[in-house]
Amino acid sequence: MAIEVSATEKSLLKKILESYLSELRLEIVETKHDKSSLHEEENMVKGLLEKVS
Repeated sequence: MAIEVSATEKSLLKKILESYLSELRLEIVETKHDKSSLHEEENMVKGLLEKVS
């Protein structure tokens, strides 16, 4: 599935993903429970960032 976005939308999406990734990393550091699902989510967000960069 392909999604067409403008350059402005792409820039905004990148900022949103970077902000979310930063918050997710803080959550990973602070959590004392199983972190595997959070690390999986982190990897997915990194993959999305690569796609929009």
